[in-house]
Amino acid sequence: MTPASLPRLSPLLTRQWLTIDGVVTQQWGFITTGQCLRLGLTRSHLKRLRQAGYLEGVAHGVMRRPRRIRSGDLHAARLAWVAAGGDLFPAERLSTEWPDYVVTATTALALHGLAEAVSLPQLAVIKTNFTRERWSTAEVLGLERPLSWATDVTMRRGLPVATPASAINALSTVGRDLVDDFATYLDGVAAAADARRDRESILTAIASAT
Repeated sequence: MTPASLPRLSPLLTRQWLTIDGVVTQQWGFITTGQCLRLGLTRSHLKRLRQAGYLEGVAHGVMRRPRRIRSGDLHAARLAWVAAGGDLFPAERLSTEWPDYVVTATTALALHGLAEAVSLPQLAVIKTNFTRERWSTAEVLGLERPLSWATDVTMRRGLPVATPASAINALSTVGRDLVDDFATYLDGVAAAADARRDRESILTAIASAT
């Protein structure tokens, strides 16, 4: 069910919905409470939009436009990335000198078609006061150095995803325990990369990890 098929809102709530609809569309149907508050909505507005069925909670601090339930690695990665941004908008996050959170490790390799995803989606971030942190939406891997937009990240329909080489580096440095048999897992990645144009960089990353 989509908002167009739901009961009509009051003029005030219609304006509030239109205020956030652009961000919802940019973020694959998701929006955070913090983003809504920055756009001028109140918690009372959000409550009424949820009661009317225009929004539904999907994770702590994250809502989505009601729709057919989606699943899969890409959907989970999108939710994890949106949730990690708090009250920041996509344009703010994507225009920084270094990316804040990037889909990485087994999740990124799965999105590249190189392996199966494991557990929660994994996000890479510059290490602050933690090495690993587990959220309800993601496993956060703290890295020693910032990732580069130019060499470490590829965009998949607006979602920052680590390149295979970058994902392998994150997995080998702070995420080895995410897979049961690290060497066997990387053997599978190497085999899956056989026909790829970036095969050499993938094999180089694997060699550095083992």
